[in-house]
Amino acid sequence: MPKHDFPTDYVIYPEPGVLIAGHFLVKDSYQAVRPNGMGDWLITFTLDGEGYFTAENERITCRKGDITLLKPGVSHQYGTSKGKEWHFLWAHFSPELIEAKYLSDHKLINLTFENEYARTRIKDAFERLIQDYRERNKYWYELCQNSLKEILLLIAQRQNHSLDPRVEEILHILSKRMNQTFTIDDLAKEVGLSPSRLSHLFKENTGKSIMETFIQMRLNQAALLLEHTDRNASEAAAEVGFENYNHFAIQFRKRFGMSPRVYKQHKQETE
Repeated sequence: MPKHDFPTDYVIYPEPGVLIAGHFLVKDSYQAVRPNGMGDWLITFTLDGEGYFTAENERITCRKGDITLLKPGVSHQYGTSKGKEWHFLWAHFSPELIEAKYLSDHKLINLTFENEYARTRIKDAFERLIQDYRERNKYWYELCQNSLKEILLLIAQRQNHSLDPRVEEILHILSKRMNQTFTIDDLAKEVGLSPSRLSHLFKENTGKSIMETFIQMRLNQAALLLEHTDRNASEAAAEVGFENYNHFAIQFRKRFGMSPRVYKQHKQETE
């Protein structure tokens, strides 16, 4: 291979490791036809409008919140649906870029992320991927890998543990309001359900009530504080939102089989 004198500020790809990423807003004249497929994976995330993929005998439509993953070597065509525009983020990446365990076995998958938090998380990861790809600052390639891996893990999580999007939204709200108070009525309004319907749906999806789940989140966080910080039991209880220490201690013992103070002492002795 001939020697090339690249600019000193241009960082080339590690070999092998193809990665291309971008952001398209295209009309219905846009299409790509590849009878022999590609050597790389293709992933898209639809922000708005409508596109389509045809892979061998399968055709899918891509709408807002849909993420699509196409396997290498699959004959395909994709483009904007007739009479529409298609606004989407995309990336091509070589199989060597990401460990096989993070990739799907299916030739073509299309998943809808209805939960706004999940959509935002995927969009943010995609935008970081595109930004690092374009800027090519030091460690850009590794940063792109991390963003891409996050997206693929969210896809795997969605495939293997699908919750109702309203339940996903409630779990996100609970995780952000660890030390706040709220009612089931408050949560129900945020996802557009009646309190009774939300309670039933949440229990059906997770096996626990909303308050059981919230208390468990608080206790898990308190245990981490006791194990990894200098917080004492009272401080940990207050930090995760328990106003009554005795109530905290009772709930902690139920979950971990020992008092918070004994738990902290035990963890310190086993370090």
